[in-house]
Amino acid sequence: MIKAVIMAGGKGTRIRPLTTIRPKPMLPVVNRPLIDYVIETIKNSECQEIIITLNYFQSHIKAHLKHDDLNIKYLIEKRPMGTAGGVMKALKYIDDSFFVLSGDVLIDLDLNKLLKFHREKKAMATIVLTKVDDPTHYGIAVLDENHQIVKFLEKPSSKEVFSKLANAGTYVLEPEVFDYIETDKGEIDFSKDLFPVLIEKKIGVFGYILDGYWNDVGRPETYLKANYDVLDEKIRPKPTGHIMKEGVGRLGNIWIGDDVHIDESVRIVGPVFIGDHCFIEKGCTLGKNTVLNEYVFVEENCTIKGSVIFPNTLIKANSHLKDCIIDKKSILERCSVIGKGAILGSSVLIRHHSTIRSNTSIYNEVEIYSDSIVDSDIH
Repeated sequence: MIKAVIMAGGKGTRIRPLTTIRPKPMLPVVNRPLIDYVIETIKNSECQEIIITLNYFQSHIKAHLKHDDLNIKYLIEKRPMGTAGGVMKALKYIDDSFFVLSGDVLIDLDLNKLLKFHREKKAMATIVLTKVDDPTHYGIAVLDENHQIVKFLEKPSSKEVFSKLANAGTYVLEPEVFDYIETDKGEIDFSKDLFPVLIEKKIGVFGYILDGYWNDVGRPETYLKANYDVLDEKIRPKPTGHIMKEGVGRLGNIWIGDDVHIDESVRIVGPVFIGDHCFIEKGCTLGKNTVLNEYVFVEENCTIKGSVIFPNTLIKANSHLKDCIIDKKSILERCSVIGKGAILGSSVLIRHHSTIRSNTSIYNEVEIYSDSIVDSDIH
């Protein structure tokens, strides 16, 4: 029986403050948590059982998936064990080739084809590889003519880059791979501790080149891109809700939830998602790639473009938001300006006529006084 292990125990430090109150796999991408997209990939394969490694905010993921009809087992890491260390705990449930997926990676991958490749190569480990422009954030690999990996380096400096084929965080493994690492060294990482040893010993590590979509949703810019790409239908599943008919001031795909009020004068350029129970007053503009989750209230004459707004947020009149992220239960008073790449944590209060400059993070429950200009992070 083929099984899959989802790694979902990390703290998501690169995208704080969004991960100070939730695990990264529970970040909403349009209107679904990240982990739902991972589960969808597994559902489309021959996999019969899922094992999820948990640590940070473990109860959030368990509560979200408790009503799913999947056969899921949970493994709790009492302390951080590293990517490979957490997966090692799952071996008691595994006696055959198995998949490993990251709980925070969006990937368009046919797992059945991946497994076929792995078995045809008689591989001990198969790493899914994808082409990237900047390899310094990832492990990189070189393949021989048989697709066996002959060189691998984790997160090279710009001077060390020898390949643009990056580790996509998805694998097929044989249980025996763990015989080759020391189990008493604390945290054990696939890319730092396991794969280099297997490659050096020529144990049989192969690279499967992905020709579909991939996004490591670990940084603010990749999180925004994930939302944009779901709206553009580059990754499944599509947003829920019905699509509003195009008309005067309404262009492109506009997904609408239930009990939504949109004033007739509101201009919307899709793709845009508007969740259940949202209220948008007169004179507003919602630009391309905007996501409003449920219970977002937007007062008159606001402009929101390319931004992701979490639930229960109030945006008061004459405010302008561009390519930013606003966590739940925040209040932006009138004439607020939020710049590109800015992140507001949960329950943030921005007083009137304040500006949050680009790429600035405001942590949870912070109040910004009226007429402020914020150009550095506030914890």
